[in-house]
Formats: sequence, C-alpha cells, structure tokens
Amino acid sequence: MSLELSHIEEDQLEKNESFVDDDENKINRLLIRKLDLILLPLLSLIYLLSYLDRSNIANAKLGGLQEDIHLTSIQYQWSLSIFFFGYVIFELPSNLVLRRWRASRWIAMIMFVWGIIAVCMAAVKSFAGLLICRFLLGAFEAGLFPGVIYYMSLWYKRKEQAVRLGFFWSFSSLAGAFGGLIAFGIAQIKGPLAEWQMIFIIEGTPTILLAIFCWLFLPDSPERCHFLDEKQRSYEIKRLAQDAGAANDHSFTWAQVRSVFKDWKTYAYMLIYITGTIALQGVTLFLPTIIAGMGQWNTVKTQLMTVPPYAVAFVTTILLSFSSDQMSAKRFEIILLLSNGEEFHALKKRLFERNLFQLLVALIHKLRSPPKFLALKKGFDYSSIKSKVQIISL
Repeated sequence: MSLELSHIEEDQLEKNESFVDDDENKINRLLIRKLDLILLPLLSLIYLLSYLDRSNIANAKLGGLQEDIHLTSIQYQWSLSIFFFGYVIFELPSNLVLRRWRASRWIAMIMFVWGIIAVCMAAVKSFAGLLICRFLLGAFEAGLFPGVIYYMSLWYKRKEQAVRLGFFWSFSSLAGAFGGLIAFGIAQIKGPLAEWQMIFIIEGTPTILLAIFCWLFLPDSPERCHFLDEKQRSYEIKRLAQDAGAANDHSFTWAQVRSVFKDWKTYAYMLIYITGTIALQGVTLFLPTIIAGMGQWNTVKTQLMTVPPYAVAFVTTILLSFSSDQMSAKRFEIILLLSNGEEFHALKKRLFERNLFQLLVALIHKLRSPPKFLALKKGFDYSSIKSKVQIISL
C-alpha cells in the first residue's frame, strides 16, 4: 500500500513540475516578446537617429556645404575626423556616469543635447564653427553605443543578446538609407534655406523629440519597469539573476576597470574592432562622394543612389544575425567577413568607379561583422564584460 502511495506521489510531483515548467516557459515567451516589441525597437530607433546625425554631413556635402562655407578638401576631412576626437575622449566618462545615474535620464539627456547640436549645424558659417559642432556632437553621442549595450544586458540573458545586437546594429545601415532618401526629398524643395541646412534641421529635429519621449517612457531597470506586470517583473529579475550568477551585482568598482586593462583578450578584441570600424567609417562617411565620383548621376540622383546599398545591407545584417548561433561559427564568420571586407576596401578605387554592385557588397561585409563581434563574450569574466565593451568600443 505504501509503495502504491509513493508511486502516486512521484507521479503527482512530476505532473506539478511539468505544469510549473510549462507556466514558466509561457511567461518567458510573453516576456521576451514584450521586450522585443517595446524596448528593442525604441533602442534601435535611437541608434538610427544617432547614426543619421553623425553621417548626414556626407549628404550635406553634396547639398552644397563645402562650397557655401568655403571648405577645402583637407578642412572637410578634418570636420569628419574631429567627431571621433570628441567620441573617444568622452565615451568612457559618459558610461561611468551611466553606471551611477538613471539610464533613462542619461540616455535621454545626451540625445537631447546632440539633437540640438545637429540642428545648430545648419547655422555654421565657417570651418571653425563646423569643427566645434562636430566635436560636441561626438562628445554627446559617445555614451550611446556602449551605454545601450550595457542597458540591454539589464534586460536580456547572454544567449539572447546576439540576435538583438544584430537587429540593433542593423539600424545604422537603415540610417544611411533614410539619410539618402531624405536628402533626395529635400533636394526637390526650393526655399530660403540651402539644401545642406535643411538636411541638418530635418534630420536633427526627430532626435530632440525622441529624447523627450525617452525621458518620460524609457524604464531604468526591470524592477522599475512600468509596462511589465508584477509577475513578469519578478520573473525577469529571477531569470537575469540566474544567468548572471555572481556577476549580478551592477555596482561599479575600480577593480572592474583594472581587470579590463589586465586582460589580453581586451586588446585582441579591440584590435579586431578597430580594423573593421576604420574601414566601415571610411565607406559610410564618403559613400555619397564615392557614388558621385562614378559620374553616372547628377547630384540629386546621387543622393537617391545611396539608398540601395544601405537598404540591402540592413536586410542582410538582420538575416545573418540569426545565423551562427554556435560560438565557433561566430568566430569563423567574423574572420571571413573582416578579411573579405578588407579586400573590397583595398580594391575600392578600381571597383567603385565601375558600378554600384561592388560598393554594395563591400558595405554589406563591413556592416555584418560588428554585431557578430560584439556577441563574442566567451572567455571574458562576465562581471566585467560591460566594462570591456565600453573600452573596446572606444
């Protein structure tokens, strides 16, 4: 009799565990879906606008910026480079502030300021004024990218981040497509302002508006999230704590910073990221000029022809974010992407002068590698991963 009762109790326990697992799986699916539908698009839109504001100077050049404020070619190139001086100097301090302050407030604040700066670029009259605006733009955009990587880690488990990072990163290429399309539309407008001035105003204004929205809407953490119910908040906190383990403590210590500089993998990953980013920025900042140099289209149509490479790169980046879930596959793909991208970058003078297809292929290669690289966290102590990402992205 006792044996029969024990079997019955075991069966009942198995059924109860099965019900609990099913219930947790259902909560997990609904939770991830809600985060993907609310947080991820918002973060991606923020990144789109940041990339639009930093790279629209390339479209503004075709719109008469260089001629109107009398820039030499060297001065124009300096106006591109000075952005990264501000970016490098202020990126790490910006993220140290983020670790100590409310994420929603800090991200919204830097967005609002760089949006104002982007709009004010329409008023520049000289090389000096353009340099100041570009430097400040880089300074205030500096905290966004590593800040969002850190912010995303507050919501997603490690294994969930690779695909989301790919989706997030892909919006940088979508920004290029939007920038060309907007510049093409502005070129049709005849008004009191120059074409390049309208580009800065029209593309900078949405950043200011979205910053206000983020100030009011963007939650700081799962504990204070307004769009999750109590059950979802509790489950989110629990699952992230289990995933992080001993690294669940989000407090800042200087020991974390020291660990970044002591780990050789930081420098290896930094070198990989730098080589890929140099080539990427070279293509994106000079894309309209490269296409104009083909001599096949007038200035207005050249703005429009910057759209296809970015649009295809956007779709390709998203599709490939779902591939190579295995860590070894990610490593192999990064090597392949970076090496092939460098080949196209080295051959750009010969290839880009002939047709748009080779340019498209090169752009796809350069935009595909960063999300794969950022997903490579294996081998890092997770307690300092976010600090390492902030250093590497410098």
